[in-house]
Amino acid sequence: MKRCLLLWLAMGWAGLLEAVEPGEIHPVRLGKKFGLVDQTGTLVRAADLDWAWPLTEGRAGVRMGKDWFLINERGQMQRLAGCDWVGPFSEGLAPARSGRKWGYLGRDGKWKIEPYYSDARPFREGVAAVQVGGQYAVVDKTGCFEDEAGLDLAPPLGDRVVPASSGGKWGLINRRGNYVREPGLDEIGEARQGRIPYRKEAAWGFLDLAGSVVVPAQYLTVAAFVDGWARVTLFNAKTGFVNPGGKFSERRDLVLDVPTAAGP
Repeated sequence: MKRCLLLWLAMGWAGLLEAVEPGEIHPVRLGKKFGLVDQTGTLVRAADLDWAWPLTEGRAGVRMGKDWFLINERGQMQRLAGCDWVGPFSEGLAPARSGRKWGYLGRDGKWKIEPYYSDARPFREGVAAVQVGGQYAVVDKTGCFEDEAGLDLAPPLGDRVVPASSGGKWGLINRRGNYVREPGLDEIGEARQGRIPYRKEAAWGFLDLAGSVVVPAQYLTVAAFVDGWARVTLFNAKTGFVNPGGKFSERRDLVLDVPTAAGP
C-alpha cells in the first residue's frame, strides 16, 4: 500500500499549490524581488524578498538573502536558523534542508523530523517520499521509514511518466526507466490530464507526456488540470486559467467546449 502511495506522490510539488486558501496574502514578483499582496491585489509588503512560496495551511517559506523565514497569513515573519531551503507545507509539515540533509519543519518553525535524508518531498495521506543514500523510501510523521530500494518507479495510474532527478535537476522517465526528457528543469510536478507542471528558475509552465513544453514557463504558480483547465497566477498577481494548449482566460466559462489533454 505504501509503495502504491509513493508512486502516486511521484515526488511532485506543484499539486500542493491547489491548497492555497482564498483571501490570504500571496507573493507577487516585482522586478527581481518578491512582495506580498492581499486578495484585492493591494501590496501589503514591499518587494524585499528574494523568494516566496504561496501560503499553504497558513504558512509559507520566504527568503531574504541567505536567510529563510516562515511567514503567516498576517505577514508576520519568523527567522529559521540553520535552514538552507524550505518547501511548502502539507499536513502540518514542510520539507526543509540544513546543509546537505533534509528533514521536516512544523508550523511553529521547529524541526519535527530532524534532518537525515538526502532528499524529501511533501507529506500526503500521512506519508512522504524521501531518499536515503540515493535509495527511495517512505517516511511517516514519526520519522520511521520503510526502505523501498527495489522501487521500479512505475508511473501512477492514468499517466505514463514520472519525475526523476539527477545532479539537482529534474527530468521525466517512462515506466521502463528511460528518460523521455533529460534532467534540466528545477522542479517537476505530477501529471494530470496529460499535462505536467514544471518550474524553470522562478517560473512555472506545463509539459506534455512526451516531455515537450506546451505551456512556456511564465507563471508564478500553477495548479493541476481539472476538467481541461488549470488555475495559474501571473507574476503581476493576476489569476486566471489556462487550457492544455496554453490559452489564458480570466474565467473558465469564457471559453466553452475545450477538450482536455487526455482526450474526450
